[in-house]
Amino acid sequence: MEYSPTFQTFTINNESRDAGDSCQKNIRMDLFVHISLIPAVLITLLLSFLQKRAMHQKSIDKVPLGKRFGIVVPVNFISSHSNRWSYGAACGATATTVFLLFFNKYSGYFHFKTPTWAQALVYLLSALEVGMDYYPFFACLSSNHKLIASSLGFCYALSWFCVQVADVFECRQISDKSLILIITPIPSLVSCLFLMGKFLHTLVNAIRLLYRSEKEQDNEEPLLPNHLSSYVRHLLKPAPEKQPTPSSWIGQKMYVWDPYFKFPTRMIVTAVLCVICLYNFVLLDLFFAPKLVQGLDDMTLEAVNLTYANRTKMYLQILQDNWFYSTFPSIFTSAIYIVHVLSCYRNQLKKLYRGTSEVSFTNSPPAVLAASIRYTGNQIAYLLWGYFLLHIIFFLIGLIISFVFVIPINEGNGMIVLEGLGYTLLGLVLIMAITCAQILASQFWFLQDKLSPTDKAKPLAINNRRAFQNFSYFFMFYSTILGFGTCLIRVTLNVFLGSWLLARIDRPIFPRGYEVADMGYSTWVGMLQVDLYHTHPVMLSFCHFLLQDSASRMQQSSPDVLQDCRKKQGRTKWHLAYTLMNNPTLILSRKQNKSSSVPNPERQYALERLLISAVLSRYQTQTEQDNGHFTETTGREL
Repeated sequence: MEYSPTFQTFTINNESRDAGDSCQKNIRMDLFVHISLIPAVLITLLLSFLQKRAMHQKSIDKVPLGKRFGIVVPVNFISSHSNRWSYGAACGATATTVFLLFFNKYSGYFHFKTPTWAQALVYLLSALEVGMDYYPFFACLSSNHKLIASSLGFCYALSWFCVQVADVFECRQISDKSLILIITPIPSLVSCLFLMGKFLHTLVNAIRLLYRSEKEQDNEEPLLPNHLSSYVRHLLKPAPEKQPTPSSWIGQKMYVWDPYFKFPTRMIVTAVLCVICLYNFVLLDLFFAPKLVQGLDDMTLEAVNLTYANRTKMYLQILQDNWFYSTFPSIFTSAIYIVHVLSCYRNQLKKLYRGTSEVSFTNSPPAVLAASIRYTGNQIAYLLWGYFLLHIIFFLIGLIISFVFVIPINEGNGMIVLEGLGYTLLGLVLIMAITCAQILASQFWFLQDKLSPTDKAKPLAINNRRAFQNFSYFFMFYSTILGFGTCLIRVTLNVFLGSWLLARIDRPIFPRGYEVADMGYSTWVGMLQVDLYHTHPVMLSFCHFLLQDSASRMQQSSPDVLQDCRKKQGRTKWHLAYTLMNNPTLILSRKQNKSSSVPNPERQYALERLLISAVLSRYQTQTEQDNGHFTETTGREL
């Protein structure tokens, strides 16, 4: 079997083999993924050579690199707010590959047999190879050398785009079955086109600056972005009497624009990856579900009697229709979750800025930072699992409606359905009536009157105690019977809500006190804590003002000896000489050189004399000060 880097090619190869197709594909995507490591490593090394290190390390002083080969930062997930959609497109180009990592497609590229215990290492090797293949996309976006980085990024993105398009349409005839396989890589191809346009735009701007003999602007982001500085200025202004309400329906019901907040790169990247992975997962569902039903149909017809064949086919058709139509509410709910997670992130982070959030941080700093690292991957996985469980829930609801209402009514048993529905509604009405009767009896009979006519509610003070005790005694037995039903309702609601809210890791599924056991919620809280500590507007403003004040003082201060000493060694010697002149006793405590490790009597004698003279001078100075103080005090008393 020939493996390929996309689900489409993998499936088409199997189908062509089963159908006896003799088409020989000219593109080996498994080899292309391996060969792509060579240009990816070369591009990374070149950008690393152009990137200068911030500090000169002594460990590599012997190698004449001149502060070259600095560490290339692919993307800043913590405090980056620029080029957000470009980084989102770069992640979108990798989305199909990231999605295939869930199904172990890339591990088939390594054609060697491994024991079962080593499969985890193969998965790790596959993930590292995929990360290295797409590393140039991010490195070229974040590099300060725009001319070279944009040229390399455009060529690399163009090569991936052309090879993927050729692999999709090679030896393939468009039909109803292959249409889903053709549209699967569309998000990744669109992301590659967006990246090519971004690199081309950056290249044109870099060439313009080159012809104008202007320096390329530094790509490093400021410590205090504009929206955070606007947020701090807004805090210093007096609060308006009435907040202006949005005029449009979208602004009132769906989303309120906040000029003082901007989503960081990590949240944009996470949202883009979630949308594309959900798109691929839905197409995978639509492609395999009919085949699974068809296989189940063949197995069932062989096992059942021919007299029940038509009825069995009807039931299988109902299963297929319910599974198909339950796809759409699952997609809609999952898409709403993606937008809602962004909204919850903004609301909770703003509450953390104000100090009014109820989120508690209990984990240690290493665990919090590790949770922030794994947030994006966990959010994608939870969203896909949430979609799958939502699909099952809507499928079961559809089956209940079909088998309880639709099929009996079609078979002429509508009265039986209405009778059963009436009994169920009557039982629910009786339960609600008894519950309301208990509330009304407590309100008008078992509670004392209001202490003041202006009170909104009666005090929790029991009146008619004897009647209350009898009322509680007789309803104790009914409450026991009712408890069995409410317990089943509670279990059903817990399962339903737990499955419904699985994709939303912004709220814990476990009850209060057990939130730490919810790994998804712990990941969310850790990510919020890291973002809070690194993007708090007031803290960043304080640091920004300190840096500005320090820079202004350095510019306005008059030149002195310390400023004339440009080298660090000269400044160090000046500080040493100044300290030893004021503290000669420290000379004996200095670390001696290797040449003076042998004791010298004359040198030791000179140092002792210097120490004695320093002590005598200090003693004389202190004695003169004490005598002067005594004379002054005596004169005042006289």
